[in-house]
Parts: sequence; structure tokens; C-alpha cells
Amino acid sequence: MSQYYFFVASLPFLSYDGDHAAAPEEFLASAREHLTPRDYAVVTSARIDAPLELEPSPAVVTSWQRFERGLRNELVKVRAGKLEADAAAYIRTDEAGRDDTDRTGLTDIAREAFGEESPLSGENVLDRGRWEFLNELEVGHFFDLDMLVVYYLKLQIVARRRRFNRDDGERIFRAATDRIVNDYYQEQGNV
Repeated sequence: MSQYYFFVASLPFLSYDGDHAAAPEEFLASAREHLTPRDYAVVTSARIDAPLELEPSPAVVTSWQRFERGLRNELVKVRAGKLEADAAAYIRTDEAGRDDTDRTGLTDIAREAFGEESPLSGENVLDRGRWEFLNELEVGHFFDLDMLVVYYLKLQIVARRRRFNRDDGERIFRAATDRIVNDYYQEQGNV
């Protein structure tokens, strides 16, 4: 596996609550200069918003995808339980039928997130769980491609968190509430 001593050493430290992280696009521009084309393709394939269907990927990307699928499936189970609905129709599995919910801690993260008072607080719980998983993936990787993949995923989490703001959240909530109320009254014929 390639070693990228200079590039990794030049990267700023990332923390979950830190505000000084570069944008993911800036990191990719720098990565393009330092990585082989093949390694650059691996880094860019690691997405926090990737589809849950797994494609052949390096182990670190596959580990991330399995974690994310397991977390989302646990959220489905928690929500379905609250609604007294059957979760099976919404669970995503791989070709072997695995739903990746067997990882320790996923159920706790999903329950805690679902129990939060606000959607923003729930998202924070989910992102902290993701960050902790990435910290685990990073162990033993210091100057290699796996470390860069983890770094890129963390940058995406930081960038996602930056996009959350109260004004937009309230605007979106009001629009969704208005739409639901309007749909209800239209169905009732009380428009």
C-alpha cells in the first residue's frame, strides 16, 4: 500500500467540534496532486451519502458502507417499532441477505438519535456515532491510503454539519408542516 508521508503530515488535525477544517473539495484538489490516479479514485469513492448497495471497494470503504447500512437499518427498526409497522420491507441487505446491524453499538446510536427532542440533535448523535466509527477505522493507519479515506469521510461529516442552521431548519419545518396541514384539509374537503 502506498505511503503518503508528506501529504498526510501537511493535513490539519480534524476534530468533531472543530471549525477549522478545509472543504472536502479543497482536500480533493490537494489529493489529486499527491496521490496516484488509482488511489485518488479510491478516496473519491468514499462518500458519506453513498448508496447502500455495496460495490467492490477497498476494505476501508467497504467497512464504512457496511457501518452506514447497518446504522440506517437500525434506524428503520427503531422507527418501525415506534409506528408499530413492519420494518422488513425497508431493511436493505446485501446479496447474502446481511443487513449489517450486528455491529455493537448501532442499536444504541439509533435509539439515542430517535429519542432526541429535535431532528438536529438526532443528526448530531448519528454523526458522532459515525465519527467514532471512523476513529476506529483509522487505528493503525498513519500515512497510508486508508487514513486518507477516513480523513475524507470526516471532512464530509464536518461539511455536512456546517450546512445545518436554525433558520433553514425552521423554514423547512414550517414548509413541511404547512404541506401536511394543507394536504389534510384537502383530503377532508375543507379547503
